[in-house]
Formats: sequence, C-alpha cells, structure tokens
Amino acid sequence: MSARLVAAAALLLVGSAAAACSADSGTTTADPATRPAGSVVPAAADTRLVLVSGRDDHGMVAEEHVPLYGKVEGTHPSAVVDDGTYARVLATDGQWLKVETVEGRHATGWIDDFFLRGESRLVGAAPSCRATLAGEKRTGGTLVVVHALHGDRAKVESIAEPTTTGWVSRSALQELPPQGPQCGDIPLDDKHAHHH
Repeated sequence: MSARLVAAAALLLVGSAAAACSADSGTTTADPATRPAGSVVPAAADTRLVLVSGRDDHGMVAEEHVPLYGKVEGTHPSAVVDDGTYARVLATDGQWLKVETVEGRHATGWIDDFFLRGESRLVGAAPSCRATLAGEKRTGGTLVVVHALHGDRAKVESIAEPTTTGWVSRSALQELPPQGPQCGDIPLDDKHAHHH
C-alpha cells in the first residue's frame, strides 16, 4: 500500500472522528467539497500520532532528517525531524500536513504526506519478535496506531481484531515488520511492505 494511501486512510479516519465529535457537540463542520482550494483545515480532536519516515520504497533510510517547512509547498526547510519520530497533526492543506513533534527535538512545520505513516509495527525481542500488549502476546509486526508517548512508553491500539489498547515500550515500535533470521525469517511481504 502506498504511503499516500496510508496517510489518506489515516486522514479519512481523522475526518470521521471529527464529524462524530462535531455531531456530538452540536457544531458543524464545513463540507470539504465546499471549502476553497488551498484552505487550511484544523486537525480533528484525535489522539493518533503519525510517524515521520525518511524511508524509500525498499524500506531503507533515504533521508535521516526529513524537512519541515514554514508554509505549504515550501522550498526552504524551517526545521528537520529525524526519521522515525512521532508527531501530532495540527492542520491539513491537501496533501500537506502541519505537524508538531512529540518526542526528540521539538519542531513544528508543514510536511508532504509522502513522509508520514499512520500506523506502526509492534515488534518484540528476537527470536520470536512477539510483543506483549495488554497482557497478550502478539505476533511480531502487529499493526498498531500510536495514541500517546510518555517517556519510554507508548500507548497503542492494535488494528486487527480483536482490537486492544495498552502501553508498550517505545523501543517495540518500528515502521517495518520484523524480518531476517533474528525473527524466525519472517519475510517482508509485498502486502505489508513500505511502498511509496
């Protein structure tokens, strides 16, 4: 699945949550079709975090430091964010999202959704690479959404049924599924590989 599709799916989920929140609070949200092109949309009140990724189509780090810009489609970076850093979405403008880091060096700026992931992988220690979530062992590479970071812990929610929410070690989160002999030769399959 392409990074844009993953990001679009994440944004669709964020939009759905926003609509639900608006319906509950009695406020209305403008229909995206009636918004002027290029208008900035504040992010929904959603706790999900995004992962900043500088990886290429093969999962290799192509950019260790991903640029953030002071404006949409900027040409001169205002900051850089390390590959693998979690951030919160503040606003959207087409395929551009304004983010603020929630770990590492603090940075805020606009980034193309090409560099963002809405999901992460839960990977435990070799040789099984299984990880524990809410007291249950999960297969290495289980897809999760990250909701919060607190020190070296992360609050995550598994995507696959049954969905489970709990705290895990921050070090158990990564972009790619486990692979190679250290994790029982779990292959990096095309269905779940990182593609742009």
